[in-house]
Order: sequence, then structure tokens, then C-alpha cells
Amino acid sequence: MNIPIESTAITGATTRIVLAEDHALMRDGLKMLLSTQPGFEVVAETGDGAAVEALVRRFSPHLLLLDLGLPGLHGVDIATVLKAGFGDAIKVLVLTGDLQAHSVRQALAAGADGYIHKSEDSAELLQAVHAVLAGRQYVSRNIAAAFLPRTQRVDYSGDTLVATPREREIMSLVARGLSNREIAELLAISVLTVRTHRQNLMEKFSLRNAAEITAYAVQRGYYTPS
Repeated sequence: MNIPIESTAITGATTRIVLAEDHALMRDGLKMLLSTQPGFEVVAETGDGAAVEALVRRFSPHLLLLDLGLPGLHGVDIATVLKAGFGDAIKVLVLTGDLQAHSVRQALAAGADGYIHKSEDSAELLQAVHAVLAGRQYVSRNIAAAFLPRTQRVDYSGDTLVATPREREIMSLVARGLSNREIAELLAISVLTVRTHRQNLMEKFSLRNAAEITAYAVQRGYYTPS
């Protein structure tokens, strides 16, 4: 199936955005919404997952809004490749309509900068866009809520595991997008201590990366996306 790719010229010092969404009406709505933000420009769009990487290389966008359910190549695979190849040079905000727990976990493993469900309102979408562009991790409340079934952990006695005050603090700072060094400086502790706390809480609650820490923090009320 040939899905047309549309692009516009890049002008000035703008925040360049690529849209990857296979529903034309959804793309039009996203373009209209983003046009309300000063300095934002949608430089390319596509509904074909196989075309996304080439568009990113051609237009060097600051932000990719990426639907997971694209024909040609799944969004999880696209996000994984782009974040491995470009790192923080491109922010990836995942859009998904799937709230199955296993699908959410798969999405969070892709290494994207933000995750938002398509049922969220436009205000939250813009909030997510600005958050990831500012270097913060973003997981919407609906995504975080869907993560709940895999984070109800218990210890060997059968008691539900509870985060310590320090673990809650570390999780909230990770969710804000702070590095281990920044967290160490803020809390006046060593980087090694931060790494140890982070590794321990990830093992304790079966969390695999910063996105899952953020989802858990949002779900538990340790952090409010903003």
C-alpha cells in the first residue's frame, strides 16, 4: 500500500516536528493543534512506518510524534532505532490507542521520551510535547494506570511492597528528567548512592527503565506530569 508523504519547507529557527500517524484526520488535527504553539512547524508527515526514519534523517526534526500502530513498521521498532541512532538529538513522543498492559510495557521499553494515550485531551498532548522538548520524561495518567497490573509487587511474606521516602524521592526526580549526577547534587549524596538507590528500586518493583519508573511514579502519585 502506497501512503503519500507530505512535507513543508523548513523556515527560520523553529521547533521542527514530524508526524507519523496513519489516520489522515488525526494528522490534520495534530497539525492544527501544533500550529497554535508559537515557533512550532510540522515539516513532514507520513502514515507509513517504513518512511519515518528517512524523514527524520532528511528533516532533522526536534520532535517526532509517533503512532505505534503504523503500517509498514511498528512504532516500537521505529522508536528503538531512532533513539539508538540519534539519542537526545530527537525527542520521540509516542501516541497509542492501546491500553493493554503488555502493550504499554512494550511501548515503555522502546526508549521514547514520552507516552500519551489518544483519549487524552489536547491540553495534555501539548503538555506532553512541551515536557519532552524541555528534556523531561512524560507518561500520561491513562498510560500510567494501564501499567498498574505489572507493578503490584509483593515480598516473600505476601505483603505489598511500599516505596520508602527516599525511593519515592528518587523516582520523582527521575520522572522530572534529572540525570543521576543532577539528582546526586540536588540531594547532596554521591552519584554511586543514587545509582544504588535507582537499581534497588528497579529490582524491587520490576521496573526496567526511566519510562517505567515514571509510569510507576505517576500511577502511585509520587509525581504529577507537568
